[in-house]
Amino acid sequence: LLAACLAGQAAATCSVTSPDEKAKASDPANYMPACMAALEEQVRIEFEASLQYLLMAAHFDQDTVNLPKVAALFWEHADEERQHAVQFIQYLRLRGATNNDFFGSSPIAPKEQTYSWAGVGEALLMALKMEKDVSARMKLMIDVCSTAGQDDPHAADWLTGVWLEEQMAGQRHLAGLINTFNNFKRGHEELAEWMFDMEL
Repeated sequence: LLAACLAGQAAATCSVTSPDEKAKASDPANYMPACMAALEEQVRIEFEASLQYLLMAAHFDQDTVNLPKVAALFWEHADEERQHAVQFIQYLRLRGATNNDFFGSSPIAPKEQTYSWAGVGEALLMALKMEKDVSARMKLMIDVCSTAGQDDPHAADWLTGVWLEEQMAGQRHLAGLINTFNNFKRGHEELAEWMFDMEL
């Protein structure tokens, strides 16, 4: 039938769609629109964080700065944030959400809209701020998904069990890096960034 259809010799249609009503993964008992909308908003935030980390990596990778391991740290963070956005989209699809307009009418921009840094310390502090902002956003989403009468226990559990754990670990890691960098600065201000880059 396929060969005949392709050759235009069959009366049957080649469409893979069906006139039957589509089955939906979402169900009214568990799919709460306010919760799903909060998760959809997070997709944009993750992409904006990824863009900011890309700019940070590019800054430290340029020949006039030349801190390749610091750059690698931020390239890795950029990839991680992009992957987070993908995981949120996949979770939304698991739950039956079909909205694809994650960015609205305005283009996405770097989270902090910053394009250059005075040094490693400033960039690390910005990274920690962004992680704490996301942690606060996770708490907000958990609250939205836990609202009495509109609660979505699966989403609240997913956010709490998967994402808050990762956020806490990320914050701890960045705080440790900041403190290590500050230790290098004591008595070695001029060499601190190079020493820190060698340490990573």
